[in-house]
Amino acid sequence: MSKYLFYLIFIYYLIQNVVGYSQLCDNKTRSCTTQILGHDYTEDTCQMEYFPSNSAACKGMSFAPIAPNAHIGGVSLRPYVLPFEHVSYGTVYTVNHTVLNITFSNIKWKTMKFRFQFSKHKSVENHCRNIVISNNVTINDQSMFYYDCYWPVADGNPNGQSHILDFEATDDAVVNRGQYYFNIPTAQMLSPTATANEWKPFVYIEILTDTMKLHVVPPPPHLKIIAYQIAVLRECDKETLCILDETVANTTIRLKNNSQEVMYETSMLRKSGSYYYVVTVLHDACDSDAGKCQYVESPRIRISNEVQTLNICIASITALIVATLFAYYIALRVIRRYCCRDYSLAPGKEIPAPPKVLVIYSPANRLHAECVASFVTYLRSEYGFEIMYDGDISNTSHADPFIWADEAFRLASHIIYIVGPAEETNLYNSIYDKPIISAHRNVDILLLSMIKAHRTSRCHKDIINVFFEHSDGQIPLETRHDRVFFLLKDWQKLISYLSRNLLPKKQIMRTEKGKCFIEDLTRAKKLLSTKRDDVVIKCEKNWNEKKVLL
Repeated sequence: MSKYLFYLIFIYYLIQNVVGYSQLCDNKTRSCTTQILGHDYTEDTCQMEYFPSNSAACKGMSFAPIAPNAHIGGVSLRPYVLPFEHVSYGTVYTVNHTVLNITFSNIKWKTMKFRFQFSKHKSVENHCRNIVISNNVTINDQSMFYYDCYWPVADGNPNGQSHILDFEATDDAVVNRGQYYFNIPTAQMLSPTATANEWKPFVYIEILTDTMKLHVVPPPPHLKIIAYQIAVLRECDKETLCILDETVANTTIRLKNNSQEVMYETSMLRKSGSYYYVVTVLHDACDSDAGKCQYVESPRIRISNEVQTLNICIASITALIVATLFAYYIALRVIRRYCCRDYSLAPGKEIPAPPKVLVIYSPANRLHAECVASFVTYLRSEYGFEIMYDGDISNTSHADPFIWADEAFRLASHIIYIVGPAEETNLYNSIYDKPIISAHRNVDILLLSMIKAHRTSRCHKDIINVFFEHSDGQIPLETRHDRVFFLLKDWQKLISYLSRNLLPKKQIMRTEKGKCFIEDLTRAKKLLSTKRDDVVIKCEKNWNEKKVLL
């Protein structure tokens, strides 16, 4: 009965995860538009380039050095077993293929090349692909791509077949690099009917610039795993006279739920050697003290102290140079401010920091969104205000609308909601009334919800509504009872409100153009006043001389 149950579960899993993307496994270059972008684009919008496994192009595929890959989106591994029956000379036998499913989520790249290979025998059976997406396409934040065409043979030894996954993603500005180490799991480890005493987790190691991150894939849903005991060990080698491997770190991570991947990050160890992880599964049916719990070992990672020491030296020298330049800059600012008479300001006349203004608007109408962008640009350049609006999201390092919204709302001293045109306006057949297609949708709704939650807080923020001349829409409930300005009629009132009635001279000096203007006025006033005093003195001297002569 258990045998038939296993096959039923396996077939269901196969249908859900493999059949939809099996066409990608053809040994030729083909389109991947449907899998990533959907059916609304042409086939050449996304292309996946095929490389023969033993080709020189695949073996020699070059990758950039390991670098931070926060901008790459999600890259995760999930294995499952695919049994195949073979007939040889009248004998039927089954070969279990372990299929590695790579999941690319929240795709932020336009090209992705990757390669699977054995860590010890890198010249045999390499598996390479290169995915290229058109630059004219905007990719949704919820985008997903599944690739499961790498089928290494499981030989029954989970600690013997170490593999490496190298990948490199690029977009218009940055190159993101990643590297995973993993062992090919056995069929018993991946069986959906395995008991808690039989099951072993699949683990893989992510190599970062100065750390290693262990990933532990979640157990099957029918198992109740309490925790993982994770140990970091250093192998005995010719340089160390030891009998047992040295335990470098040991910790226990309790699971809050069995559906999330567990990650454990450790810094690159200073001592040279070969390091690996041992993950022990803890549950109610095993005794960890007696060593009766199942465990699995990760691949060995060779760490060279010489290379790391060189990196530390380079980083230290770079940091020292940057610190020296920064100290010189601060000293120069202090000298100019307190020693140079033309630069210093009298006590009590310092220029206050400009307000931090968060602008919220609905991008449903293209013309209205363009007016908002011009409004923000003008306030920044002419008044020196620190304006934050959703057009800045793409310029951040993370490009995450949720992180940007949380930080912008926290920093803002003033919040402006710009009312747009009525919803009926967007029904006219005009290209300018079409909404802007942006990857960052519903940012205005997110910020309005933050305003609603903030009403009960003790921290005060000045919230106002602004109407343009074309604004005839409704004020949202979250800001309906706040102050209203109508532009351009209330322009001076709005500037005074945002400036907190700042004197004109201080307001002008908030921008670089304003500073140059005030400095020119001050210099002219000083020089012309000095010359006028000299003329008065000469005139008085001549008059006295004439008086004496008379």
